[in-house]
Parts: sequence; C-alpha cells; structure tokens
Amino acid sequence: MNIYIIIPARSGSKGLPDKNIRELAGKPLLAYSIEFAKKITGVTKIICSTDSEQYAEIARMYGAEVPFLRSREAAADTAMEEHILDDLRVKFSEHNIAEPDILVWLRPTFVFRSVADVEQCIEILRSNTQATAARTVVRAENRLYHLNDSRVLTPSFDDLGKSMMRRQDMRPEYKVFSTDVFRFKGNNFGSDFLGRSVYAVETSNICGLDIDDRFDFEVVKNIIENTPELVNEYL
Repeated sequence: MNIYIIIPARSGSKGLPDKNIRELAGKPLLAYSIEFAKKITGVTKIICSTDSEQYAEIARMYGAEVPFLRSREAAADTAMEEHILDDLRVKFSEHNIAEPDILVWLRPTFVFRSVADVEQCIEILRSNTQATAARTVVRAENRLYHLNDSRVLTPSFDDLGKSMMRRQDMRPEYKVFSTDVFRFKGNNFGSDFLGRSVYAVETSNICGLDIDDRFDFEVVKNIIENTPELVNEYL
C-alpha cells in the first residue's frame, strides 16, 4: 500500500508574508512538518506541494521531495484543497509517479502533532475499507453565539433558556483542519473529497494551534523557545 505525505506550502500569504518559510526557533516553518513526516512509519513518499522554487529548495534541504511545482491555478488565493489534489493527480501522471492509496495532508501552519495519533488515522483507513477519511481533532469551545441582522446576540446551541451554561454540561464539540488522512485512488476530488465516513482521533489541544498571522507565530515561537517541555513530544 502506497502512503504519501503531502505538505502543501504555497508562497502567497497575506496574513503573514512568506510564513511557510519564516524562521521559527531556528528552522523554517515548513521544516517542522517535513521532520514530523519522517517519523511516520510505512510512508512511501514525503512531497512538498509548492508553487515556489525557493520553497522547493528549502523543502528538499529538509528531506522532502519536490518533483514538480504546483500550477498557478492551484496556487491561487481562491484555490481549495480539491484543486490542489486535482493538480497533484495531473502532475503524478506527467511525471510517471504512481498514485498513492492513502494520502496524509500535513498543513505546515500546524507545528505540533502526535505521531501516534496520525499513525492511528492511517491505521483506520488500512483496516476499515468503509472509512473514507480520518482526522485529528481537538476539543473546541461549545458555547458559541452569532449576531443576527439587528446585532442581537443569539446562541448557536440550545441554551435551555439560561443566561449561563457550563461547558461540561454541553455536548463536546471539536475543531478539525490540523491533519487529514484520506483515500487518493478512485477519489474524484470534488468538494466532498473526504467522503461521508470520516473518523476522528482526538489529540492534544496544543496540536490545534494554527499559525495564521504574526500573533499566532509569536505564540508558537514563545512556547518552543521558553517552555519546550510542554511541546517536545509533539515536535
């Protein structure tokens, strides 16, 4: 069974320019995902998908393959994962690279991950042919509100007519988007490319830290540099 790890790292970033190669505690951001990928057992290839030759050289330096650059369309601000996946399929064919059975999607903006939890996601797809995907998830705030057109605060949950609700009295809710594991062969890569049988592996809350802007970047940097004992097992 072929298992590829893909690290998507396009060069455009408005919130924090060039964040995917910005130095974080002595290493470019995308290097953390590459080094994590090397720890996963049974992986056939580790590929960085990027539109930048500069990013490609950095990725190769840390041990990822970059057999081709992403197309301009798949690197646009409006491009979604399914567009990148379509582009990968085309490039795999053009470069005579076999399609993987399973693909692990490691977003470089997530620095902290658990090897055991990602390997569990992979094992779910290996052992359960009915599973279409598996995702690492972290516990999220479950008392969320929205504003309606008249700016009135309205609960997005059943508040039972109460002004205050204890989090532990409510159904647990989860955040996704850290790491996804899904099937590649036979996938038509529409907007529902993960399918409808998606399993979850709950991981440490620290694995939910996503670097979107400078504030996020400085938070993660501060943790790594000043309290490494909190995160060493997730690096």
